[in-house]
Amino acid sequence: MSNHGYLGNASIKRSGIELSYSEEQILEIAKCAEDPIYFVDNYCYIVTLDHGIQPFKLYDCQKKKLKLIHENRKVILMEGRQQGKTTTSAAYILWYTLFQESKTVAILANKASTAREIMSRYQLMYENLPIWMQQGIRNWNKGDVELENGSKVFTSATTASGIRGKSVNMLYIDEAAIIPNNIADAFFTAVYPVISAGTTTKILITSTPLGYNHFWKFWNDAVNKNNDFVPMFIPYYEIPGRDEKWAEEQRRQLGDLKYNQEVLCKFLGSSLTLINSDTIEWMSTCPTVYSKDGLDLYEWPIKGERDDNEKLIVKPHTYCIVADTAKGVGGDYSAFVIIDITEVPYKLVGKYRDNKIAPMLYPTVIHKVAHDFNMAYVLIEINSSEQVAHIMYNELEYENILFVNRDSKRGQIVSGGFGGGKAQYGVVTDKKVKRIGCFTFKSLMEERKLIINDPDVISELSTFIQVKDSYQADEGYHDDLVMPLVLFSWLSTNPYFRDLNNINIREAMYQEKIKNIEETITPFGFIIDGSEEEIYADGQDVWTTNKSEDKPMIPPGYLPSNL
Repeated sequence: MSNHGYLGNASIKRSGIELSYSEEQILEIAKCAEDPIYFVDNYCYIVTLDHGIQPFKLYDCQKKKLKLIHENRKVILMEGRQQGKTTTSAAYILWYTLFQESKTVAILANKASTAREIMSRYQLMYENLPIWMQQGIRNWNKGDVELENGSKVFTSATTASGIRGKSVNMLYIDEAAIIPNNIADAFFTAVYPVISAGTTTKILITSTPLGYNHFWKFWNDAVNKNNDFVPMFIPYYEIPGRDEKWAEEQRRQLGDLKYNQEVLCKFLGSSLTLINSDTIEWMSTCPTVYSKDGLDLYEWPIKGERDDNEKLIVKPHTYCIVADTAKGVGGDYSAFVIIDITEVPYKLVGKYRDNKIAPMLYPTVIHKVAHDFNMAYVLIEINSSEQVAHIMYNELEYENILFVNRDSKRGQIVSGGFGGGKAQYGVVTDKKVKRIGCFTFKSLMEERKLIINDPDVISELSTFIQVKDSYQADEGYHDDLVMPLVLFSWLSTNPYFRDLNNINIREAMYQEKIKNIEETITPFGFIIDGSEEEIYADGQDVWTTNKSEDKPMIPPGYLPSNL
């Protein structure tokens, strides 16, 4: 068989070699081509720490994994460390390229060296196949392999340029959670849509969790059926030999944080976050109704509706936009959030984020969205400049700008542009504003008075941490979306905010606490048949807190893309 070798490697067959096959070998090739689980279980070899090269005898959970990958186009796998997810994936890629013609597989990882290490497992398995099972080799390098049947495997780091312009039949992304957010964003924006648009292209993503990042988004969306991926989680105890005793030993060696993340596969953010971990874990994402050019909407604006007698049957909703402005182009993001403040709990219904938009164009975007959302009230952060707010109010003549007056005792106060002192076009995020905003934001979130379902916001919340006597993004992360929410929370404490929509957030929270106390101390509770309406008094006014059952309407001709 040495005469068949490729460049001196007697273990692999070079292209152009013709072999004679026995009937038994032909039947085995046909059986392997039909069943990847049979092929891997009977013909693949791996390197073990204790015994060197050994047959790859699949666990039951690994057989289920191979079956899932084989039968579905898009699969996302979550497993703990050292559970064989990479080796199993490499084995499937071997089957995929060996028994199918003209297939191209891209193996991607955080680093090119990591991707090449996965390739080495593929090559080890190939070298240990019987010669009669192999395809001839046309090219055999550390980073790419080409078989005689036209199938290819190549490796690359996960970058937008790594596979751009290449035709790929299967995309494998290993340890996706490790990929930095900025790189992942560029990759998935530029490359993933092209790959996923194919009707037969297979995409496999595997990882152990590492915070609320892009992998968490893909996983969460898959679990909630908001994307096309089929999820599979393999807990540690499905691996033979890993019982409670093993788990406890791992806890002692790794510590609680790494144990929860790497063994139990829990999504964890940074420590000392403003919003507690239980609340972050409670939050979930939902699909967008519109997503383009940095703008993501989760609900269309509810315009209101009247019957034939002009009776109002759907109340128009009230919205508030809070905008943060980047200092330039290409650095931090210009971002704003859209909050439905019609009732408590408030709800984030949209967001915008872009780090390439020029400050001169940013007001036009805000103006368009604010106008479409029922002339939303707009609060703009003006730390670096009043330019955006100035253009909005003076040039675009948008009237629902929230002005801020400075009071010698109370500091900055939201107003309609009236009151003592000079009115600002927006708010300066000073220490007092940020302190009040952070405290109120924490209360709103942890008492479920503000609903957030945007993955980017949730991701930022998981890394928005305490630093000395304040809060900011953890090193290497952003808080461009969190800060508008902090400013919104500060806004909700201003007396003027109640006048925007007849809502007093402090009173609503107080009433909720009273309700909880009453339910706790009342031995038999209250019977509610749905006919009652909760009310509370604020001075001489009486407010209702019942939730509307009205469903959003899609306004005719609503085109948020015209920015």
